[in-house]
Amino acid sequence: MKKSVKLAIAFVTLAGMAGSVAYAKEGPRRGHGKGGFQFERVDADDSGDISFEEFAAAMSERIGFANADANSDGSLTVEEIAAEMQRQRDRRRAERTISRFDANDDGVLSMAEIENHQREVFALMDRNDDGVVAQDELPRRDRKDRDRRRHRD
Repeated sequence: MKKSVKLAIAFVTLAGMAGSVAYAKEGPRRGHGKGGFQFERVDADDSGDISFEEFAAAMSERIGFANADANSDGSLTVEEIAAEMQRQRDRRRAERTISRFDANDDGVLSMAEIENHQREVFALMDRNDDGVVAQDELPRRDRKDRDRRRHRD
């Protein structure tokens, strides 16, 4: 077995164990808490207790193993794990972007909301409210950075 695959397996195992311990340490509590153990979600059959299968499925979903096996061969390569980690990061970043600019809290970002945000930023830059931004209205650090770049070239 290649060293990179062994390292990937070791990393996944360690991450899974650490996540499992942290996940289980929260204890079975009802309700939803940020980063907390969501008993109802893990208890898939609504039996009032959690089997190993339910726990493993929840952990795999949480860590992203289920989606990482891109070629469905039953094993994970470094590339598959890295790709899944990148997808998760990208998704979190997109969710934060929508959360930040979604003015009406409908969970989607419309072009009107983007344009409204741009208008707000432009209005802050247009210090004399004449409808245009002159160079002297830009923050000083932007002018200094631009002047430095101009002198370097």
